Amino acid sequence: MSGITTVESEVPFGHTLYVCLHLNNLPLNRVVQHDQMEKTYLAWETVRRECNPYFEDGTGFEGYFVGRCDDPEAALDAILNINQHILDAIARLYRFEYGFQTRLFKTLTREYPDEEAIHIWSAYFGAELGRLRVHVLQDAKAQEFQRQTYKIISMLPPITYHETDHDVTQVFSVGSLPTPHYDKIVVNSDTLKPDQQDAWLVAQNIGAFGHPLVRKFLDRISPLGF
Repeated sequence: MSGITTVESEVPFGHTLYVCLHLNNLPLNRVVQHDQMEKTYLAWETVRRECNPYFEDGTGFEGYFVGRCDDPEAALDAILNINQHILDAIARLYRFEYGFQTRLFKTLTREYPDEEAIHIWSAYFGAELGRLRVHVLQDAKAQEFQRQTYKIISMLPPITYHETDHDVTQVFSVGSLPTPHYDKIVVNSDTLKPDQQDAWLVAQNIGAFGHPLVRKFLDRISPLGF
């Protein structure tokens, strides 16, 4: 492995998770499990932060398009299409619920932790990953990229969690290996068209709803009391 980067940050919705732990009289160490869900999240973060084949600052989706997209522009189009599909589906489902649509976006950007919105983003994220994994099974280059990514994960320590100042924080590591890559590009609000901005916002943020602690609270403590 050519390098390891240590990341210290708040767990997504860490303040709310802290409250839920105490309301349910549940020690943090009883919730944490170093399992496949954690490995999947570390793989996502490794691709997003260190092993991104297409972008200087990625989203996590990029590994699914190795072998399918021959340049960063094609990968960007594919990722924008996926996340626009999510936005269109949500707009149809909550067509006249404008207040809830606002809460969905505030939850996406972690301005406001709405329980129902967290469930919805998590469900759409999981459904899209399921579809993308089917494509990986059909492409040797994508499979090799995934194999290398999980080789990195196997050499990294598990995530460690701490309760600090009414919050839940984490320390984890991501690593890098030589991987297939193209001439990477920078994607930001200046390089995107106005009608692409929301889809990119989703792409950048939806991975938080796959965080292992968020998923475990969704699965095991319902309602969350957000």
